[in-house]
Amino acid sequence: MTLEFGELPVRIRKIVYYTLASSDQRVWAKFIFPGLQNFLIRSFYTSLPMAPAFLLTFWLVTWCPEEHRRSKRKDPNLYL
Repeated sequence: MTLEFGELPVRIRKIVYYTLASSDQRVWAKFIFPGLQNFLIRSFYTSLPMAPAFLLTFWLVTWCPEEHRRSKRKDPNLYL
C-alpha cells in the first residue's frame, strides 16, 4: 500500500465537498449586460473629475506650439 496524496488513511468528517461539472458552468453568463454596463458607468463616473485636467492639457499642448510659432515670425514692416 503506497501512501500517496489523496489516498492517505485519514478520514475527515463533517466536511462536504461540492463540485460542478465543466459542462454545467456558464463562463460568459452575465458578462455583457450587467458586467459591461457596470464597467461603462463606473468608468464614466471616474473620468468626470479628470476631464477638466485632460481638456486643459490638450488645450495647452495645441496652443503653446502655435503661439511659439506666431511669436517667432518676422514682421515684414521691420525690413523695409
